[in-house]
Amino acid sequence: MLQSVLSPIPTFAMSAFELHVGVCKQIQSELTRFWWDSPDGKKKICWKAWDQLTLPKQLEGLGFRDIQLFNQALLGKIAWRLITKPDCLLAKVLLGKYCHKTPFLKATQPQSFSHSWKGILHGRDLLLTHLGKTIGDGEDTKVWTDSWIHPKLDVKVFRPTLERDQDLMVADLLSRETKEWNKAKVDNLLPELSSLILSIHPSKKGVLDTYIWTQQESGVYTAKSGYFTARMDKIQSTSPLLNLERWNWQKFV
Repeated sequence: MLQSVLSPIPTFAMSAFELHVGVCKQIQSELTRFWWDSPDGKKKICWKAWDQLTLPKQLEGLGFRDIQLFNQALLGKIAWRLITKPDCLLAKVLLGKYCHKTPFLKATQPQSFSHSWKGILHGRDLLLTHLGKTIGDGEDTKVWTDSWIHPKLDVKVFRPTLERDQDLMVADLLSRETKEWNKAKVDNLLPELSSLILSIHPSKKGVLDTYIWTQQESGVYTAKSGYFTARMDKIQSTSPLLNLERWNWQKFV
């Protein structure tokens, strides 16, 4: 009842708006009381904290949903649509109003904004933690800040660079004629990652670079994978000594 009926009831609202923390706690309280109290309504002791009950069963929890994290995961679907389908009507309206000067991934809350836009930015913040890029022509991917070398492992480059190379794009590492890697330039700039970079096959037909969600084999974001990613990140931040390596999270996504 709790998993299939009570938890999904607020899903429609959560997929469009960021719920207030107080509302999330009230929903959580109702779910907690339903789980622990007796059928006649008599209150009983909560023997386990809600944070423990929302852990996956493989981590000795019961797999109940964390309301706030699930809310963010649902909002991430809208953000993902704006990123991957900027030509759709929804993207044209929202990006035209709020992002005509700043890219969506770097947008901040303006002085005048709707509650819906605030929720979309909240969902986008979840995507930013595990967003990678696949290389097409390399024209839209920054060498030093984007996750493109090995998105699954989130390999990024952190090293001092010359001023002239600060805004280097991946396309600048390719030969303009053949669209293949300029090996000498790659070896000079990124010698420790040269083998990984040279194993990437850029497009020779002008295919654009695309964003991928690194937590799915398909590279496509889903609310389910977003929720489990957010839950895992929270576990690792609150319990850094907990060994999560033996759990295959993709199995549950």
